[in-house]
Amino acid sequence: MTEPLIAYVEAQVAKSEYTSISEIVRTALRLLIERDEAKILRGAANAEVVCDRA
Repeated sequence: MTEPLIAYVEAQVAKSEYTSISEIVRTALRLLIERDEAKILRGAANAEVVCDRA
């Protein structure tokens, strides 16, 4: 990780926002997965709209 990311993570743990670096990484990964799944769902919904208009 870059220095700014390390500093951010350490600050979050120091402020007790998270209990460990591991918890931050798990939270970040869950958010990325949710974002990617939402993109897929939006793409599928857009494809259905295009098919309905044809």
